[in-house]
Amino acid sequence: MEINVKSLLMTGFCLTLILLSSLSQAETRYVTDVLRLRLRSEKGSDQNILGVVMSGQPVDLIQIEDQWAQVRLPDGKEGWVPSRFLTSRKTSAIVLENLQTQHQSLKDQLGGIMDENRHLTKENKRLRLELNQLETSIKKANTSYENLKSEAADYLDLKAKYEEIMARVSQHAQKSEEFKAEIERLETRQVIRWFLGGAGVLLFGIIIGYAAKRQRRRTSLRV
Repeated sequence: MEINVKSLLMTGFCLTLILLSSLSQAETRYVTDVLRLRLRSEKGSDQNILGVVMSGQPVDLIQIEDQWAQVRLPDGKEGWVPSRFLTSRKTSAIVLENLQTQHQSLKDQLGGIMDENRHLTKENKRLRLELNQLETSIKKANTSYENLKSEAADYLDLKAKYEEIMARVSQHAQKSEEFKAEIERLETRQVIRWFLGGAGVLLFGIIIGYAAKRQRRRTSLRV
């Protein structure tokens, strides 16, 4: 009789360790794409209903036995549901919601890119106008120099004016090259932003459409 008591105590101790180990290593699972899933007090469709678990809701998996899974809800409530309706992957509804959020974020980013593109377009026009004005000034300076060279009688005076004009021409030419480089940079930046923004929105639009199409094909199931 003493030996049986010790055996029972040892067996109980081992079972307790196994139970604690299974609780500490609970996995997160998701309810598959069904309308709702009844949480029951024990295994079996005839057991008491403790609550309802909605599609996509995460639960902690405690154990699986006879095609039934014991789970723990986020509020701490525990019960049994058919294991075939649990999956380790997020459901298409959750994935679709995440994709829609990312798609909206991309649309917002595209809106910002379009606003910046309008600003860059205005800046580009302004720079082109200033470039045209500089080119006109250079042409006038060259014309003035030619006129001075042909009309001036005094060589020293002509030389001084020539050096002054050429200095101005050099400054205008330098600014002209800077404006040209700035225009090219803005145009390149504008093309890249348009391409990336449009491609991102198109890609996520296709993914969302595909995910939504798959979700509509799934049927609702009550357990």
